[in-house]
Amino acid sequence: MANPLFERLTKELDDVSAEYEGRFAGQSRATRSVDELDGLRTRVKKVLDQLDAIPSAAQGAELIRVREVAQGNLSLYDAERRAIAEAKAAGPEFEEFAPLATNANFVFARYHRHFAGKSRATRDLALLEEMVVDLQLISDEMGGVIAKKPSQNFAKDKQLVDESIKSYKTELEEVAKAQRAGTPEEQANLLANLANDQFALYRVHFANRSRVTRRPALLQRMTKSLQRFRTRMEEIKKGGFEQTFHDTNISVVAENLRMYETELGEIRKARQGTPIADLQGALGGAANELFETYGKEFGGKARNTVPLERLTELCDLLGEIARQMSDLGRANANEMNTKNLEVVHNYLATFEREYELIEEAKKATPV
Repeated sequence: MANPLFERLTKELDDVSAEYEGRFAGQSRATRSVDELDGLRTRVKKVLDQLDAIPSAAQGAELIRVREVAQGNLSLYDAERRAIAEAKAAGPEFEEFAPLATNANFVFARYHRHFAGKSRATRDLALLEEMVVDLQLISDEMGGVIAKKPSQNFAKDKQLVDESIKSYKTELEEVAKAQRAGTPEEQANLLANLANDQFALYRVHFANRSRVTRRPALLQRMTKSLQRFRTRMEEIKKGGFEQTFHDTNISVVAENLRMYETELGEIRKARQGTPIADLQGALGGAANELFETYGKEFGGKARNTVPLERLTELCDLLGEIARQMSDLGRANANEMNTKNLEVVHNYLATFEREYELIEEAKKATPV
């Protein structure tokens, strides 16, 4: 039997979300009305007030999910309110600096998901190298904005980015060292597992996906990793490690490497034959598919029951789209792409925050 209260509160949250998307997503924060946003926040708070009036034991799973959605939306709107206030106070330079800070935060979140608390020997060295390059570019651009308008807040953000660069570079050395440790057999097994991770990455990011929405540099990064693994595997073999499984692994890596290099050429060809505006539109469609996937797989589910590994995949897939939208926007700035990128950033921030909440929920759940 349908729960009238659940349906009414869910509709109210959906209506508020639709208004937020229409009035704030993709818009310059310096031009947005704090009063309008406060109106949306008040409506969400009223939903929470109605839920607070119901004893916890009587709420049931449906209303508990409504509460989670309402609290998540309220956190998003609170963060947006702070960002709008900061934008208005900082002036036009904020519009230039804010995307840089946002991109830095996404790099930090990616590091948390892929590296924090994980065994160094199993980590993707090429991914970390890419993240160092990303942060260095962000730092350089932040420095350019600060040179035009010195700001204590901007300087603090840049300092955090610069400290992270140093930390990540140190981690690069430690990961490389860990991946060369152990007996020849241990290293052979590790290299096989690292190669399998790249094969899994290909399945997630490239298999059965439109070539025009794939980032060539990502596949190039993966081929670089496989080349590194093949070279190290061959070194171990030349060093006297003669095992049939190892020879088979070398062949498998070489075969996949050839396939990836061929696919890289096809992706480049497909993108070169597609107008930039069409590429931007295709990326928008790919983003919408990910939003739907997230809703189906995570919406309304208890946080301690959903897989973090799957959410990491969705975060990375959406991050790839955001990166491409940003790159294409530099070559062909248009209103549609700008708005789409803002929407994608908002969703990506939600995904990353949800990752943290799921992580906390799993830690709090007895095994």
